[in-house]
Amino acid sequence: MTFGVDFGTSNSVVARWTGSGTEVIRVDSAALPAEWNRPGFDELFPSVVSLRDIQRTLCFGWSAKCETAEPQDAVKRMLASRPRTMEEGDPVPLGTVPEEHEVWLGDEPFRSTAVAAALFDQMKAGVRRNLREMGEAVVTVPANATGAARYRTRAAARLAGIKVKALINEPTAAAISYAHDFPGEGRFLVFDWGGGTIDVTVLEHYDGIFDEMASRGITALGGLEFDEELVKLVLAKLGSHPGRLTRQEARRWRRHVELTKIVLSQPGTDQVLFEPLGDFSPVVIRREEFEDAAQPLVRRALIPLEECLQDLGLTAHDMDAVLMIGGTSQIPLVRQEVERSLGRKVVDAQLCKPMTAVARGAAITAAEIDGLIPETTISVATSHDLGLSFQAGERRGFATLIPRYSTLPARGSRSAMPAVSGASKVVLEIVEGDGQRVADDERTFPLARLELPVPQPNAEPSSNVFDVDYHYDRSGILKVHAKSRHTGTVILDEELDCFGPDGTPIAHGLDRELARLLRRIEEPVVPAAKSPLTPVETFPTPEENEPAEAADPDTPVLVVDGRGIMTAGRTAASPRPPSMRLLGSALSEIRRRFNDRHVVTVIGTDLVDAVEYDDQNTLDRAIEEGLVVTVPSASPQAVLNVARQLDAVVVSMDDLTRLRTPHPWVMEKGRFVKLVRVDRSWVFV
Repeated sequence: MTFGVDFGTSNSVVARWTGSGTEVIRVDSAALPAEWNRPGFDELFPSVVSLRDIQRTLCFGWSAKCETAEPQDAVKRMLASRPRTMEEGDPVPLGTVPEEHEVWLGDEPFRSTAVAAALFDQMKAGVRRNLREMGEAVVTVPANATGAARYRTRAAARLAGIKVKALINEPTAAAISYAHDFPGEGRFLVFDWGGGTIDVTVLEHYDGIFDEMASRGITALGGLEFDEELVKLVLAKLGSHPGRLTRQEARRWRRHVELTKIVLSQPGTDQVLFEPLGDFSPVVIRREEFEDAAQPLVRRALIPLEECLQDLGLTAHDMDAVLMIGGTSQIPLVRQEVERSLGRKVVDAQLCKPMTAVARGAAITAAEIDGLIPETTISVATSHDLGLSFQAGERRGFATLIPRYSTLPARGSRSAMPAVSGASKVVLEIVEGDGQRVADDERTFPLARLELPVPQPNAEPSSNVFDVDYHYDRSGILKVHAKSRHTGTVILDEELDCFGPDGTPIAHGLDRELARLLRRIEEPVVPAAKSPLTPVETFPTPEENEPAEAADPDTPVLVVDGRGIMTAGRTAASPRPPSMRLLGSALSEIRRRFNDRHVVTVIGTDLVDAVEYDDQNTLDRAIEEGLVVTVPSASPQAVLNVARQLDAVVVSMDDLTRLRTPHPWVMEKGRFVKLVRVDRSWVFV
């Protein structure tokens, strides 16, 4: 049976081909709460996972979103995001591999790909409850999705037992759905703004072919940011923060804000009464106030709209239809501003359903692949330049192999040979990004670092030439084929579903991690050390380790990067509070390992106010006793500055790669120890 899956940041949708049209499978409608029972919401599966508050078992979808204190959403953003150890604007170091972000469920971390796989597994189970079996599907991704997002999305579906027949871009899927319902050729502009990303894409539909011409987007701008602006508006009206909330109260607050946004987005709704928690009186939120707060977000969203048209040298009047999809695109202000910017009307939401058009288009694509829709060919294009990274002075150059907007399947080739005689290998650093920028630019994504063994190391470089073919298949997955020009021997022939110099598959070990995660549906998570957290448990008492001001001046010092430990697994997409329990367990291991050193932990002042309310006294006492030192900004740079002054060994979860040039002393033997969390244990590297 032919299915399409729209795996979304906030919500996912599953649709199937019926033979003449499409229908949406309601995979989680039985769990839809009454207050969320609005038209079309029964077709949505919230992309949320969480632990039940009392049973401590795993749940998904509506139950996780509305019935738990710590819902984890926006997993999709984590699949595409940069390593948390890399700061915005930093160049990508040579050989850097994008690391997995973690989702914390209780005290257990799970890689984002495993959590995404669990969400796919639950969608598959929901289809099964509808007496159908989803063994394969076409899955959608944002038009400007990075290589990481595409590979990890496919890996997640594979882990859940779903064969991915193709990955297609969400705007393309929406255009396919619209063109199926309203046959006709032409040029479409698709404005796709959902919970997490915005993409603007121009496509042409002719002779049954859907061809992407251009696409621009922003990978972290969506409904989540609108929620944040609404929170600021509510707090301003209250005149104060409602104070420390219980987890249940915080959940109610968060969902109440989201519901308020949804109600304000309904036609004919001019104001909503917001009833805060605690002793505060209700406040009225007017639509114009919400729109004023959201204006900066909308202005940012219009930038890729303008860029996309400029790329093609076209205007809005060159389009035959303008489609708006995704939940955020249905906010009246957004539709008004898009129409104002384009100077024309957009297609009515009833004719292109914003929440289900993508899944329906994916199901139609699956049917086309299966040959069920005659005289139709669906073609998509690449959204990034594919190239090779090479040394170019102090930065890395970008040699384009397959240019952006190449129709899939697409192919590029380039020869390679050793730089000097005697070389044993040729290294290919494959990247995706903007060919007009350097390869270590923050927008460049390193796909793989492949090594080709040289057949005759002692021969002249010209005798060891490789012909390398780079081939994107229809789903946008890259395959690399290399052979020796001299001997004709195939040196490499593989699909790039791996990251890293060692060629480790992206799914390596994830099957076991997924199995462990899914066991939590039946087996409750048993928290480690459930007794109340006290200063004695978290930090050694002064008798065990004297405060810094009383320490023996001759005792060697060890400086710990506390921020990295306390925020392990904490991302913009998963903003869990800094964890004192993590810091306490790490310090216990550090003191056992380095019992001859005086330990100084460095954190930023911003973390002092960000920890859980129950942890405040613990942290305050540790600071008073000199066990923790606060600095205005505890970046790795600040930690190294403290360590340099104290002539100390550094312990950090950051590999400090980008800081080794300004701080060469950290490379001296015994001056730096990397700390890694494996399951529930701390490992020193």
